[in-house]
Amino acid sequence: MDSNTQANSSSSHTDSRKPWIRRHPFFTAFTLLILVLFVAIFLNFWLRPYFSTFDRSELGELSYSMPSRNGDYTAEIYGVPYGGAAGGVTIWVDVKKTNASEDAAVKTIYRAEHHGNNHLEWESENTLRIENWNEYTDETITLNIDDEIYDGWGWACKSLRTKDQSVRCLSPEK
Repeated sequence: MDSNTQANSSSSHTDSRKPWIRRHPFFTAFTLLILVLFVAIFLNFWLRPYFSTFDRSELGELSYSMPSRNGDYTAEIYGVPYGGAAGGVTIWVDVKKTNASEDAAVKTIYRAEHHGNNHLEWESENTLRIENWNEYTDETITLNIDDEIYDGWGWACKSLRTKDQSVRCLSPEK
């Protein structure tokens, strides 16, 4: 009997020498999974501005469109909802050639949060004034449609993907 007690105590003694990870494999795997998910979510939010595409991928509702003075271009303003019930609306302004085919390139030149009052006005053939304001915020800007874009969040100006797509990227001072 004394030898059985001694054998049991020696086997329990060797079990306690196992590393903590081997004694608790499920807890270790769960902890590592939570850690990997946390790091992935953190990297997604931290790196998202650098990989922004400035493309709405044909989402949203067309609010209205306005042809240029000579009819060569058409500016279209879209509203894209985000964030569910507590979210808001992002405004996108696209410019396209009027007489071009359906497959012609549409150029997005403006993205910002909707502030309430919106208006498009052509100042010249290549210059478009985009009004987006309320009593607290004004993101009204005049853009040359050939080489300027405006991003209200500033992501397109930091993005590695859109860096070479326009000559001048504008964003609000923060």
